[in-house]
Amino acid sequence: MFRLFSSGVDDLVLVSSPSNGEVTNQIGARFDRELIYTNIGEVLVAVNPYKQLPITGPEFIKMYQNASGGDASPHIFQLAERAYRRLVDDNESQCVIISGESGAGKTVSAKLILQYVTAVSPNNSYGSAMGGGGGGGSLPQYDGGADDNPAMPGRGRALPGMMPGGRGGMPPRGGAPGRGGAPPPRGGAPPPRVAAPPPRGGAPPPRGAPPPRGGAPPPRVPPPPAGGYGSDNGGGDDDYQPPARTVVPPPGRGGPPGRGAPAPRGRGGPPPRIAPSGGGGGRGGGTVDVEHIKRVILDSNPLMEAIGNAKTVRNDNSSRFGKYLEIQFDSNNAPVGGQISTFLLEKTRVTFQQKGERNFHIFYQMLAGLDQSTKSEWGLTDASAFYYLSQSKCTTVEDVDDGADFREVCKAMETVAISKDEQTEIFRILAAILHVGNIRFQGEPPAEVIDTNPLQWAATLLGCDPQFLGQSLNHRQIQSGSVRHTQYAVPQNPDQAAGLRDALAKTLYDRVFDFIVARINTAMQFHGQSKVIGVLDIYGFEIFERNSFEQFCINYVNERLQQIFIDLTVRGEQREYHEEGMKWKDISFFDNKIVCDLIEGNKPPGIMRVLDDVCKTVHAVDSATADIKFIEKLQASIQHPHLEFIGHDEFTIKHYAGDVTYNIEEFCFKNNDNLYASIVCCMQTSTYPFIAGLFPENMMDNKQAPTTASFKIRQSANYLVQRLSACTPHYIRCIKPNDRKQPMNFVSSRVEHQVKYLGLLENIKVKRAGYAYRHYKNIFLDRFGKIFDVPPRTIPEFVEQIVRASKDIPADEFEEGKTKVFVRNPETIFMLEDLLMQKLDPEGYKERMKLYKENEKLAQQKAGKHSLKPKCLIQ
Repeated sequence: MFRLFSSGVDDLVLVSSPSNGEVTNQIGARFDRELIYTNIGEVLVAVNPYKQLPITGPEFIKMYQNASGGDASPHIFQLAERAYRRLVDDNESQCVIISGESGAGKTVSAKLILQYVTAVSPNNSYGSAMGGGGGGGSLPQYDGGADDNPAMPGRGRALPGMMPGGRGGMPPRGGAPGRGGAPPPRGGAPPPRVAAPPPRGGAPPPRGAPPPRGGAPPPRVPPPPAGGYGSDNGGGDDDYQPPARTVVPPPGRGGPPGRGAPAPRGRGGPPPRIAPSGGGGGRGGGTVDVEHIKRVILDSNPLMEAIGNAKTVRNDNSSRFGKYLEIQFDSNNAPVGGQISTFLLEKTRVTFQQKGERNFHIFYQMLAGLDQSTKSEWGLTDASAFYYLSQSKCTTVEDVDDGADFREVCKAMETVAISKDEQTEIFRILAAILHVGNIRFQGEPPAEVIDTNPLQWAATLLGCDPQFLGQSLNHRQIQSGSVRHTQYAVPQNPDQAAGLRDALAKTLYDRVFDFIVARINTAMQFHGQSKVIGVLDIYGFEIFERNSFEQFCINYVNERLQQIFIDLTVRGEQREYHEEGMKWKDISFFDNKIVCDLIEGNKPPGIMRVLDDVCKTVHAVDSATADIKFIEKLQASIQHPHLEFIGHDEFTIKHYAGDVTYNIEEFCFKNNDNLYASIVCCMQTSTYPFIAGLFPENMMDNKQAPTTASFKIRQSANYLVQRLSACTPHYIRCIKPNDRKQPMNFVSSRVEHQVKYLGLLENIKVKRAGYAYRHYKNIFLDRFGKIFDVPPRTIPEFVEQIVRASKDIPADEFEEGKTKVFVRNPETIFMLEDLLMQKLDPEGYKERMKLYKENEKLAQQKAGKHSLKPKCLIQ
């Protein structure tokens, strides 16, 4: 049997003997041909090539636009087209869930999805008859009325590598019962983000003195330079200006809806809504400037990357937060609005980075892009002068121009209607954070500031009294439990004062981050009826040598996402068989709900509930004592088959992706996620209304107990699952081919590890447990009917003829459903392709057989690859 293309197949469901090793070999065979995308049915596997490939330009958008899945090879645009096609044809909301470890290409994949959708959707809310595809110039409009069941064009040579794989190009319409349509009402703002706690290891950053700084005390801050930061005189798209805005206080902060104290009058509150130019304010019933919405969607990417991404040892542009972006579409399938929800911002990166990593991009961009006069007025020099930027000994990234990126960020701010004055406020706060990091303490409580110069700079930029700021850092304000609620200022030692200093820096950055996200949402918001395409880019499952509270939270969210994956792939697969009227006995599978209940359960209480209870009942004890009480209560409260205790300071959870052992050090401290009253009170005295508005809390109202980090992450996960469950999902599994970020270098052992924990083999097995291949009857007959001189007209006729023509194909390989034909084994498809090639091109078949035999040894040596000129290094 001719099996030339059985290695490196388009769809891994067609692999003859699937195993983790064979799946890795198949992915490597495609990678060797610079084919970075592979399907598992409708799941897309994407391998990061670490170089630019010419496969995402406008010509590729045209290629996949309106194309059925079987007419083109696996590609991220194929998945994006399927999502948009179903949005149009089925009138159902869609979502794309992107997973993979840091450096696997999740952020790029998310941007490509947005690029495709904005390009093929109409440029106005009147329908596709007017205007061209947004961002695509003269690209044709998406044809929502395209034939859903086109005839398969005749092919002279039917190569297995070209055949429609898995589900083929005509996926079944509709999702699970009760799914689709408009997502549930938002009911106000999304729940608060949960910032990732301090890095694992527990050790605070060294308290060494920063580089020496001199000079006079800082002057008052001048107004922004003429033209704003990062402005230039370029033309074209750079001249785009959204409606002008006035400076307003940033949005209110606090707990989820219905929790927390009311904001003081005159501060906080959501910023005024931005009406798109020429539009009707983005509300239902009015016209919407679709071009403006598309511009906001695309331009918000560099802004979000600047404030949320950083260089890590694994990835030069690593997302240090989770993001779920929903694009809203009206009845004419034009994008009319959107909303960003963020999760798990790693705000501890502001104060600590490991060696070889950087802080968030925006700090370096600001230092490279601000004009010299502003830098002088704010006491800014270069990154090496600031401890928060220099501690990791890494301040630059190869092939990255921070100055150019800063100008792009400023233009993006203008697009989302962050005014020049508001940009000044934001950058001044970021400058203040850098000076805060240079404050050092010594002596007995209350700790004394070693050098008052950084304190003076920070106080000036924050608009507060230097003495009050210093006292807020070396004294912690607490409240007695008596009826009078007496306030006490407790002196802090140098380490404790440094902790308050870092808390101030992290809180300031967190509030600025929230303000920018809120402003982007304001620029995109739409209140009319809509359906959505959501794109989720979030941390992948994490297993390190030492795992702490942050891995615990991240892996919990991934468990919740796995629940959705199980429901819509495993259950959905079996549901299709029932809908097609097949004889099918449901297969059993592992439902990870038992693990989710272990972590978040209420009755009996899960790990998070026990942790919250300990944090509420343990006061005035050090972190280590609180952790001991937590593990003791955990051992006494929970007996579970997926939980094991190791000694007195570790426990292991049997996650769906593998066993993870967590060290309990600082679990309670990180879970408390305290907001210190002394810091809030100091910031509320700021002479800058913008800064004061970032802190709307009423610290005198202690009726409501502060929420914990685990409470917030549970609330955020519930919100995320609610949003995703309202949509038909599409999955992208991103894979990192090597750890050195080397172009086209494929380390098989590294890839196989990811294949295992991403569950690709299990996904394939679920598909193969029933039928490896399925397609609509007329398309199947149009293709393989050409094997015979008189093409059969029905599936029974085809089965009868093929059994007579080939003794190797039994009749029970085929099963006919209501609309589709199902084939059990991939070998049958390869044999059909063999027969088809022999029929249509006998001479070509002989030549290819000869080539196949000549290269058989080479193919075995190179893990089944057929290419004579490998394009990558396979290790």
